[in-house]
Amino acid sequence: MLHLPAGDVAVPTLDWLAPLDARARLATGAAAEMVRVPVAIANRLLRTTIRLVADLPPRASGATVWVQGDSELLVDALAVQLTCAPALVTVGVPVTCDQLQNRPAVIPVPIAVGTAERPAGLVMATFDRLAGPEVVTARWSEAIAAFAWEALVHLAQQLSAAVGKDAAGRPLVPAAIGAEQGVLLVQPMARHDLSVRITR
Repeated sequence: MLHLPAGDVAVPTLDWLAPLDARARLATGAAAEMVRVPVAIANRLLRTTIRLVADLPPRASGATVWVQGDSELLVDALAVQLTCAPALVTVGVPVTCDQLQNRPAVIPVPIAVGTAERPAGLVMATFDRLAGPEVVTARWSEAIAAFAWEALVHLAQQLSAAVGKDAAGRPLVPAAIGAEQGVLLVQPMARHDLSVRITR
């Protein structure tokens, strides 16, 4: 069982996670060991963490209706899946609408990230216009891409928090998100001290 701030998730193994000792605290700006999450486990965790992104109550179905002007899009948040290739995380967002005759389409959101050898921090990029049915992507590309990005970042935040805490007792935060074939990479770290000290 993995204990995330978003909730407990049953996972078959935790050998991919190296949490800090319960009493250990990372110094300001220090990094923990890289978390290498097999994509099957990342997807299992995503089903829990995405509830917060989609603002879904516990035990609610994943179906949410997005409204933009006179258009509506049904998004199945709990069926969102990610895949990982070197330097690329693709988040598949299942959607449907009347114009698709209620047949679901999965809109892939390719997000360029770093790798273990070439970290990119939290710098990520995707396309302005996503691939998929024109009736969906013409109006909804920006919203779908933003949802996919937030789901990925929130998953990284939850994983970092599961690793441990900083010297002030706050959960660790992601310093970098990356990908390898079939593996999501998250680099947890202690927050930097951004307080301003003025001395005279």
